Amino acid sequence: MKVVRTLTAVVILAAVFLAASCSPPDGLDRATWNPACPPGLGRGLLDPSFLGPDDGRGGPAVRKLLRNPDFGASGDAAEDLRRGVVDPRLVTTLQRISQEHAICVDVFKEGHFFIQGVEDGPRIPDGYGEAGGLPNTHYFGRAADIRYVDGEPVEGNGSSPEVLDVGGILADLPADQRPDQIIGPEEWTEELGFGYEEGWILDKDQLDLHDKHVHLGYVRERGTRNTR
Repeated sequence: MKVVRTLTAVVILAAVFLAASCSPPDGLDRATWNPACPPGLGRGLLDPSFLGPDDGRGGPAVRKLLRNPDFGASGDAAEDLRRGVVDPRLVTTLQRISQEHAICVDVFKEGHFFIQGVEDGPRIPDGYGEAGGLPNTHYFGRAADIRYVDGEPVEGNGSSPEVLDVGGILADLPADQRPDQIIGPEEWTEELGFGYEEGWILDKDQLDLHDKHVHLGYVRERGTRNTR
């Protein structure tokens, strides 16, 4: 009977917690409130699978990011954060962006692939544009793909004020902290007007391959290639 009562209490507490987490913040109507990730993609504030164990490997900065309601992540991406897989520079950059915009990251390392059926490794596989053979920043936990900004997909919205402002926030970061592998839709890249010196990748084939998300990566284990 004691076990039954304990299990019942756990179920009740879980139900109360989930009910609270599924409620919109004070002052916002449920019909107009959305989590950082759309339903089905990531945790936002509504996905119970996000409530996994925290083994502490990610550190305080990761815990702060995961608790930020304006940061959303897929299950795999959240797990990479909790396990300490993600580069601390990337955590800091995402925290900075999420201070001004709700963003959804669908992948860091786990679950990433360049070509369907080809397992990820330390090098980008041949066949993925002219980048084939170059270091794979996702494999080392030094890259993130932002797929949604303020509830709208990056795909088809490269020139929207919100998505463009993400580029502006990146450009304002100090050169030694800013990702040196910034790739997004062609219209986004052209309107922002930044170049290799600031970390933007301008190769046409890579812009075409990144028309659905903004990729942020650090090529080197330490430091960046940015010159301004």
